Amino acid sequence: MATGVSKRGSVLWPGVAAVLAAALPAAGQTADSGLVVEMTVRDRAGQALRMPRSREPFRLALKISDAKTGQQPTGLKPSAWIRPVAADNASCTDTARALRVTRGTPRGVIDLNGELIGVLNDDASFGVVDRRLDQNGANMIAAATFERRPDAIAFDRAGLRALAALTAEGRIEAVDLLTGERQLLAGDLATPTDVLGTAAGNLWIAEAGRDTLVKLKPDGTAGARLVLPGGPGATENRLFLRETGLPGLLGAYSGDGRLALLDDWASAIVWSASGPPITDARFIGSGTVVVLPAGEKAMDVHYTDDPGVPLRIPIGIDATRLAISEDGRHTIAYSPGEPLFVIVDLATSQLVEAGHMQERMAVQEAAFVGRNLYILSEDGGAVAIFEIAALGRKDRPAPRIVGLARDQPEAGGAGTRIAPLDASRALVVDRGGAIGLVLHDAMAIGNVPPEDYVRLRSGVPLSIGVIDRSLAEIAPGRFETVARVEAGGEHELILTTGVGGLTTCIRFEVEGDDAHKDRIFTLKASPRDGTYSAGRPETVDFEFHDGDGREIAVPRARFLVSSLQSSWTMPVDAQRDGDNRLQAQIRFPHPGLFSISPVDIPQAFKLREPALAQVSP
Repeated sequence: MATGVSKRGSVLWPGVAAVLAAALPAAGQTADSGLVVEMTVRDRAGQALRMPRSREPFRLALKISDAKTGQQPTGLKPSAWIRPVAADNASCTDTARALRVTRGTPRGVIDLNGELIGVLNDDASFGVVDRRLDQNGANMIAAATFERRPDAIAFDRAGLRALAALTAEGRIEAVDLLTGERQLLAGDLATPTDVLGTAAGNLWIAEAGRDTLVKLKPDGTAGARLVLPGGPGATENRLFLRETGLPGLLGAYSGDGRLALLDDWASAIVWSASGPPITDARFIGSGTVVVLPAGEKAMDVHYTDDPGVPLRIPIGIDATRLAISEDGRHTIAYSPGEPLFVIVDLATSQLVEAGHMQERMAVQEAAFVGRNLYILSEDGGAVAIFEIAALGRKDRPAPRIVGLARDQPEAGGAGTRIAPLDASRALVVDRGGAIGLVLHDAMAIGNVPPEDYVRLRSGVPLSIGVIDRSLAEIAPGRFETVARVEAGGEHELILTTGVGGLTTCIRFEVEGDDAHKDRIFTLKASPRDGTYSAGRPETVDFEFHDGDGREIAVPRARFLVSSLQSSWTMPVDAQRDGDNRLQAQIRFPHPGLFSISPVDIPQAFKLREPALAQVSP
């Protein structure tokens, strides 16, 4: 198992016998207190690795504790990056400061922070978008295509993968968010209708054909098969899985009215209830379950201390969908394709809002994001934003209406099109433009479209998921994420908890071809006639070489030729000639010194320095 421990810029690798304090004193600590950092790596199934392999995702785990007491501090929000070890690297502290402040990612540095966006399209294609790459030529880092559109899709943060349920085929597949690789997780299932990943790395599958809930361990082996209590009430029934907000617990419900609370660690059902058929259910942090009974124009609230006697709240509409605020206090009930919606305050068990979308508009989806409630219209033309704190007040301000594109392919239909980016911003799919629009707390009042967006690409987006790939705190002082390194050789993890806190680097080896030297390339430009002369076309041959002197063969290249003595500059395209030499013609306008730099850098390389041309009269 690879393990690294670091103290104030000193690095011990791979074996250590002592645990040392790390970095600068955190706010509120004495100068000699420090923090201990221990790093381990495992494969995706959780098995210890001697070292990770290049181009294969691995699980990176950190343990941070106080050097004096051994206790794990709380409230840390570490940021991390990986870079190859090189003699010309800037210091660990300077690099961490620059990366954290600028949020830029230089070539060769792997950013382990921020969000990835998984996009399922109408044509059954799937893509993974990194919105920080929007200013680059492409922001998609992985892609896959299913034989047909999945019946359900979920996102597993612990494993950084998308989970697809293919009900008729009886299987669950995963798409790696870092590589796009498809993997069969479970087959020969009886009508799988839903799937959910847990913080512990386990997967739960709702197998409606056998009326069971199937657990898969991180290594893919079967962990448990639980029968939903009560027995199926219909020959064709559906099972669904829901998050609860409680560590180690998840919820399940069936369309025929059964509810259950599952313990992920013990693989057991700890609470269950049954009632009339259900159209939707949500489990909130206190263990309470909010249910929409079919055809009742009401909302039932089940409490775990008395599951058999739910509290019924009349809502006046036949709702089929629910959304719950992050604090568990408010819920909205609606039906996609219908204009009416209601909002209930669960703390007082009272209906506080009954509203409808604008004229000739219907509700498509509703979601609570931070301090706001977002309601997307069915045609995708507008989003209404309500302030949660003002719900139920007589002086409540009118909702802000944000106009989106009107040309929305196939209005309606299933899919998640509103997803939180963070505590104050939401990502809303604009299907007509194949983009994700970023809406936020300070969005201007009026029908003004947002200016910030994310390019989603490759098809008409049907459903999205936002996955935070940052280090997740799975226990006090213990953080994990999934990483992938392109090349072998010596690397280092750059870790910082912010100004005045921990900043350190931990070195580790990656198995695979050491491409560090190859990352640096040189450019050689040679005039065919031996010298450069001004005012006439010159045939110039170009060669790229890696750090070991091997030629890098490229079929064509574009260069920028610039005078170092005037403002003259010109792009030049080079191609292979009959003798397989990369060549181009350049007409230098005057004598002097010129620089020649490639515009299209060969992938995974960086230029050591441009070529220079001394032009004679």
